[in-house]
Amino acid sequence: MARTKLDPARADRDGAKSSRDDGPLLESRRHRLIAYCRHNGERICRDTAVLVTWALVMTVWIRGFGLPGWLCYVVTFVGVVGYTQATTSWTRPYVSPDDFGR
Repeated sequence: MARTKLDPARADRDGAKSSRDDGPLLESRRHRLIAYCRHNGERICRDTAVLVTWALVMTVWIRGFGLPGWLCYVVTFVGVVGYTQATTSWTRPYVSPDDFGR
């Protein structure tokens, strides 16, 4: 996706951007969703695979040792929270008009 500069008519919006939002301004929600999925698609798939694997391994392990079923939920929840804290968040490759409080 090619990066474009904001035109002078939108210079007031440019000042409201944060430092991490340096991509083009995309008006269409559909275009924003497509850009977001293309930019973060690999991370979304990898994060999903890691979390599903964690849940399956913990379920098999807990049931295999005959531990209480509620422990499976606790261990899975702690693993998901730990993983989200250890990894960086997904990023947006665009600027949304919603960021400017229309």
